[in-house]
Amino acid sequence: MFDYLNENGMTYADFASEVGFSVRSVEKWARGERYAGYIATERIKTATKHQVTAEDHYNAVTKRHHRDTVSAIS
Repeated sequence: MFDYLNENGMTYADFASEVGFSVRSVEKWARGERYAGYIATERIKTATKHQVTAEDHYNAVTKRHHRDTVSAIS
């Protein structure tokens, strides 16, 4: 989602307004800090014309978790 927002010149606030969730939620999803729930994922898919999917969220959160784990071990 982070890439989608950047490529389309959208702020977290712009996108939050479009999908009907808080700016903080969109920020956490875009940064891979939290998974979007089912309703949020459906709204995100619709708003992005399926350019951002549930799999994208899963991959972003998994990647962040892996990076944080490796940093903690080092």
